[in-house]
Amino acid sequence: MSVDLQIKKGDTRDWSFTLSDSSGDAVDLTSARVWFRLKASEWASSTYFDRDTGGSGNDSDITVGTPASDGGVTITPSASDWTEISDNYGIYVGEFKVSDANQDVFFTKDVTVDIQEALF
Repeated sequence: MSVDLQIKKGDTRDWSFTLSDSSGDAVDLTSARVWFRLKASEWASSTYFDRDTGGSGNDSDITVGTPASDGGVTITPSASDWTEISDNYGIYVGEFKVSDANQDVFFTKDVTVDIQEALF
């Protein structure tokens, strides 16, 4: 299993990803909406936190890079994001979804998040 992101106690770094298709080409995020959800597993119905470029408040702490056609995305987690899983560690799933101006999803990608120790 390949781990895409490792997190340790006190880690406050932004998470930066380049979304690419199966050919390795960057996903063009121009006029797109990007969602990110951290979940316990791929098919879990509940999420630990959500990010959405169309959201507000903490939900908007996801940004698309410039130029958007390069597929760059940055997520800025906050301390409150970890409240629900503060005493846990293990492997979690981060799920990206990208939709066009019509809200049609045209890209999905899961990333593996390894929380290596209790965060608080």
